[in-house]
Amino acid sequence: MKKDRFHDYDDELRNLVIEFESTVLQGKDQFFDVDELEMIIDYYFEVNDTKPLVRAVEYAEYLYPNNTPIRLRRAHLMISNRQFAPALKRLLLLREKEPDNTDIAYSLGVAYSAMDKPEKSIECFQEAAHDGWMLGKVYTNMAEEYYKMKDYAKALRYYRKALQTDSFDDSTVYNFCETCYEQGFVSEAISEMQRLVEADPYNKEAWFCLGNGYRDMTLYERAVDAYEYAIAIDKFFIDAYIMLSQTYDLQGNLGEAVTTMVRALEYSDQRDHIYRTIGALYARDGNFATAMAYFKKALDENPLNADVLASLAMCHLHLGDQSQALTYVQKAMNIEAASHADPAGGSADVYCSAAMVYDAVGNYQMACDCFDGMIATGTATEQQYQLYVQFLYKHHNYDMIDLFGSDSLLDLPHDPFYSTYLAAAYFYTNRYNRVRKLLPDVSAALLADICPEIMTHPLLGPLVPSVGDSDNDNNNKTTI
Repeated sequence: MKKDRFHDYDDELRNLVIEFESTVLQGKDQFFDVDELEMIIDYYFEVNDTKPLVRAVEYAEYLYPNNTPIRLRRAHLMISNRQFAPALKRLLLLREKEPDNTDIAYSLGVAYSAMDKPEKSIECFQEAAHDGWMLGKVYTNMAEEYYKMKDYAKALRYYRKALQTDSFDDSTVYNFCETCYEQGFVSEAISEMQRLVEADPYNKEAWFCLGNGYRDMTLYERAVDAYEYAIAIDKFFIDAYIMLSQTYDLQGNLGEAVTTMVRALEYSDQRDHIYRTIGALYARDGNFATAMAYFKKALDENPLNADVLASLAMCHLHLGDQSQALTYVQKAMNIEAASHADPAGGSADVYCSAAMVYDAVGNYQMACDCFDGMIATGTATEQQYQLYVQFLYKHHNYDMIDLFGSDSLLDLPHDPFYSTYLAAAYFYTNRYNRVRKLLPDVSAALLADICPEIMTHPLLGPLVPSVGDSDNDNNNKTTI
């Protein structure tokens, strides 16, 4: 079932947009008042439909060339096209004529934000807040600027202020919760979401974020209920299906995880993504034959989905068919190269899968290049970073483990995975003093597996924690 593009909008806007598209976009003249054109333009901004957006702005300027709200929307269009200098010039001229217009101040805040000038942006948003109009949106924007500046306390303060108004949107709810989770305030996020759903039981984003909080606290049954509420409110809420499926997967309930994604198929236009998600569930369960069947369904939906090709490559690799794995991964990499000249815009999953396949077939340099591409994307998962460390260790590249592992421990102090691999790398390069400093934080079981010599070393062996003494003997072990 395809989602109606006006699903989140009322009938008045639907009728206006359809009338605009059946007249103006067809080359016919049609009268719309300023308010109607503002609604049409804002709709195209929100759905990111560029061509009719440009035409709507041009038509509004044709009818109302000196209207300030229309001129502001032209400035916003310039900003979205990264034409910062002319947009800023236009806005500053407008402010000279109307110094008390808070809409102009708000637009200046948007411009300075796009130009990565958060301090100037905040000043403008503070000015825009003076009339008390749409404070939820203004406070949210201020929060996001403080977040850019890594002033998380003020970011949370303004997200809260936004949530206390009656004009906040879904992104405010989500960003507030994500910031809370990043800063370790999961309980605070849950409390705020509970307040929101009590005040508005039909707030799907609050239910969704509540589910995320419960899931992070391993309260899986409550998470399931919260996601189901979100889906009941909006059956097209695909992210809720995905998180619900992941929660069932965390519970070890593969059947319900798959069933949830099958439910999502009816409401998603991205059927390739849904099929790939189902395939990934079976792959994690070790059922690679069934996983491949779903990955091939995904490929039928979109033959140019590089992530799906990479997933098929990994299935063949696990089944011992390196030739087929290499064929699929080469196709995936060709699609990536055609789509993204810079690896930073590519898929970490594709690069990681390619690295593992190239390593398996003995092409060390290509594997290195693919891992470099994976890191360049900036979206690699922790497990993918760990696979990279295992690759380096397998090839005795201890200096790179030193660099990468040390940096990782700055972000994840006392992480037993990195501590263990670093300790082993230091041991094999005779840096025993560094080994001693890391031994309290290693996983004894993992260390015994990857560096058994350290366990019997007369000076270092007695310092290794006993297996089972702590949580360092974790299940965080992945294999390449």
